[in-house]
Amino acid sequence: MIAIAKKTLSLPRAKITRAVEHILPKGATFKLHVEKSAVGGLKVVRIVTPAWKRLRPVERITRVREAVEGTLSDRERKSILRFSVVTPKEYKVLSAPPYRGSVRLTAAKYSKTQPTARS
Repeated sequence: MIAIAKKTLSLPRAKITRAVEHILPKGATFKLHVEKSAVGGLKVVRIVTPAWKRLRPVERITRVREAVEGTLSDRERKSILRFSVVTPKEYKVLSAPPYRGSVRLTAAKYSKTQPTARS
């Protein structure tokens, strides 16, 4: 039996960067973050920019998707699960580790057996 290696497609960061540069207001900055998703090896593309902080998230994403549609091939587009366009403040919340505050549990309060009444 011959094993055939499946060729993985790398994300075309340069194409996405050029498309986003064209649609942002002049002088606006952005950062491109790519994360792996748990769904079939697809990628989540996050664009962090303060340029569109007054727009709703759906409007931001629509602008980026329309700009990228013409530059990426079908195969490249199929490797992307979703686009996300957030402000730096929103990204800070998204990228922060989950809160793991200490919780104190008492064995009697959360045990499955009910304590017996003393007479």
